[in-house]
Amino acid sequence: MKIKELQEYLVNRNIDAALFFNLNNSDPNLIYFSQLSNLSFSCMAVPKDKSPVLFVTALDYERVKSESKFKILQIKQKLSISLQDFFKKNKIKQNNFGVNKSNLIFNDWKLLKRKFKKTKFKDISGFCSELRSQKTTKEIEYITKACRITDRALTETIDRFKKFKTETQVEAWLDFLARQQFADIAFKTIVASGKNASFPHHITKNRPLQKGFCVIDFGVKYKNYCSDTTRTIYIGKPKKAEREVYDLVLNSQLNVIEKIKENISCSIVDKQARDSLGKYKKYFIHGLGHGIGIEPHESPTLSLKSTDKLKQNMVFTAEPGIYLPGKFGIRIEDDVLLLKKPKILTRTTKNLIIAKR
Repeated sequence: MKIKELQEYLVNRNIDAALFFNLNNSDPNLIYFSQLSNLSFSCMAVPKDKSPVLFVTALDYERVKSESKFKILQIKQKLSISLQDFFKKNKIKQNNFGVNKSNLIFNDWKLLKRKFKKTKFKDISGFCSELRSQKTTKEIEYITKACRITDRALTETIDRFKKFKTETQVEAWLDFLARQQFADIAFKTIVASGKNASFPHHITKNRPLQKGFCVIDFGVKYKNYCSDTTRTIYIGKPKKAEREVYDLVLNSQLNVIEKIKENISCSIVDKQARDSLGKYKKYFIHGLGHGIGIEPHESPTLSLKSTDKLKQNMVFTAEPGIYLPGKFGIRIEDDVLLLKKPKILTRTTKNLIIAKR
């Protein structure tokens, strides 16, 4: 994906090659540029004026060779030796390398500096993040498919909700439905019922489902691309005041999505959603949303302090929420694609579902 744009960036900044590593941490940029996943110890080298190369171990060599369009080299001794041999053989300078510093842990960074003593390393994480934020047609296709899978799983789960007894049963069923549709889980599914819903990052527990609002935050990964959707249902019989708070969150989300346009500041979008919650806005304790793609959370960031602006072909979430400590929580989240106008990719109903028990 966008290898030419990366190489143009390297040329303009006098960087001889970009290096992306799967060492102790998996670099999402390696997945993005190689379009391969489930790699173990590996590295991708992108010279500024030559074709990219993937360095992999014997464990991945045959599989990757059959899947990748890039040249594949097997690491025979140490990765540093393989890299140095490659650069020398292909007459590639080693004066400046671009790396994703945000991904390298301290020990790996020290090792890299020790093995390439004469090389200067420049951080290209910001450029890569910006490059990935605007999606290609193929990326949009994959994300849209991930959203369809998510919708089907959520709808089927909600339809049979009365059969579940615990939060973990709901989680397990959603995860099963995702894998049944040839997708992976994008992140750990959140099922937060009753008072647990007041914790935005509740850890799903093997305990009986509690009456009241139940927040379900679920996403899948299809061909390396993620979805991220949240629906809030009600277990039992909601009071009028509870319905009103739910409608307040829903209308906040619908209205702010309708106002989104190209080049609007993410901080303005967040403030619009926050202000529309009135007296409850102090209980909206996270940002309005985030970009989505190779990672479930990536650029842009929709928050009050964000300096990002929304551009065409960005995909991001819109997820206002209200969390009253010790009482309840409500969050409604959709994945949105910005074209000339915003397009909501996730279609699971947002009408308040009543799960009678």
